[in-house]
Amino acid sequence: MLSAWKDAVATHLHDRASRLIACIGLFVTLGLCLLGVYLILALRDAAWRQAELGATNMLGVIEQAVARNVEMYDLSLRAVAEEARTPIFGDLPPPIRRLALFDRSSTAAGLGTILIVDAEGRVELSSIAGTPSTVSLADLPEFLGHKANPDLGLVMGVPRTSRVSGRQVVPMSRRIVSPGGAFTGIVSGAIRLDYLQTLFARLTIASGSALNLFLADGTLLARSPYKPENIGRSIAAGEPYRRFQTERRGLFVSNSAIDGVERLYAFAHIDGFPLIVDVAVGVDSITAVWRPKAVMIGTLMAGLILMTLSLTWLLHREIVRRAAAEASSRTANAELAALARTDSLTGLPNRRRYDEVFAAEWRRAVRTGASLSLLLLDTDHFKRFNDHFGHHVGDGVLQAVAACLRDLLDPRDAIACRIGGEEFAVILPCTGEAEARACAERIRRAVVGLQIPHAPEVGGVATISVGVAHAAPSSEAVIEHLFAQADAALYEAKRAGRNRVRVGAQAASARPAALSA
Repeated sequence: MLSAWKDAVATHLHDRASRLIACIGLFVTLGLCLLGVYLILALRDAAWRQAELGATNMLGVIEQAVARNVEMYDLSLRAVAEEARTPIFGDLPPPIRRLALFDRSSTAAGLGTILIVDAEGRVELSSIAGTPSTVSLADLPEFLGHKANPDLGLVMGVPRTSRVSGRQVVPMSRRIVSPGGAFTGIVSGAIRLDYLQTLFARLTIASGSALNLFLADGTLLARSPYKPENIGRSIAAGEPYRRFQTERRGLFVSNSAIDGVERLYAFAHIDGFPLIVDVAVGVDSITAVWRPKAVMIGTLMAGLILMTLSLTWLLHREIVRRAAAEASSRTANAELAALARTDSLTGLPNRRRYDEVFAAEWRRAVRTGASLSLLLLDTDHFKRFNDHFGHHVGDGVLQAVAACLRDLLDPRDAIACRIGGEEFAVILPCTGEAEARACAERIRRAVVGLQIPHAPEVGGVATISVGVAHAAPSSEAVIEHLFAQADAALYEAKRAGRNRVRVGAQAASARPAALSA
């Protein structure tokens, strides 16, 4: 049975239809895999493009709002710096001078106190009445910087507590020069941090995302979500800041230098000002957009792939079973065919097989011109043996004769058959008369040598008689005549006293007419 299954599997693997089914199943599975991967990648790319677009749009809004506010504050500082040392303002009383210089900036939302500071760092005039004149800015970095460098332009400092208002501010300052170009002090202003924070808080962002405003040196000025401890913190040592330094604006993914969260950064340097603004979208929030859909698609595709593989396997198994059944049927048919051509008692080919082989060898001999010999064997006094010893012992005699034939004859050179009752036939292709007679004698003596007991009145041992016929078949000869000659020789051996071999007349030139005569 195992052999039949192996044959079935081998047949299945070499079967064109089976290979086609396997290929179709494989290609469908591969196609589903590729489709699933494509859909998942498309979802991911769409989510990232949407995140990049959203971040870029929000960056534009924030950039415009911050630039507009800072520009407005800077214009106020410019106006004060240009007019502070003109003669028309210099001779006015302080109250009138305050109204003249600061009227443009007094209503600006988020703008802190504006101070005019002399060349020694002392406050000359403040936009807020009552500011102590004892306040000095001489030790501040922006004052020292303007005093040393006439080309600084607008200077924005790190967040600090204002010495005038006590609020948290981002200082802004510009240099004041005399009509001759000499340094005569600075005009100092500030943007309140709470105003910047309110500006950022109006924008809605996803969880895990952030909005940031930095000075050009990496100092954080404002952030949403707001954490007071982060304001004034420098990110100059972080990877995002290094990317900020390489381009004026751009997109990249990096880990935050503030909280370590991986984000998509859209950033820009605000033109004309030492400020950097960025929109940082959390990678987890982007992933949360496409991953659930990807899991659903992956699950669906896995189910379809599993179903495809299962159906392919079931179909293959059915084909294997069918092939195994067909192989088993062929084996059974072959066995039945062999049984139909085999004598069940002796195991030798039976009369049907004898007729097939004899006809085939005759045709081959006619075709090739080779000789053909036939031996007919008959067990002597077999009926008396059965009557004396019983049929089961008689069957043993027939089996012994069959075993003797198998032992003496090479299946490649001779075919032994049981053709009925106690009669046997041996077909000897390409064998001459002398060889056929010698073969018959060997068989006869071998049977005698078995010393099978027989009735005393017939010699005491079982024997056989053999008739030999020989022919060189031609297209004019007939197969039945060779058998008739061997049969005649067999009866001649029996008439001569049995336990003998007799050779019939030459049958090569026999014709149907001679047989009928």
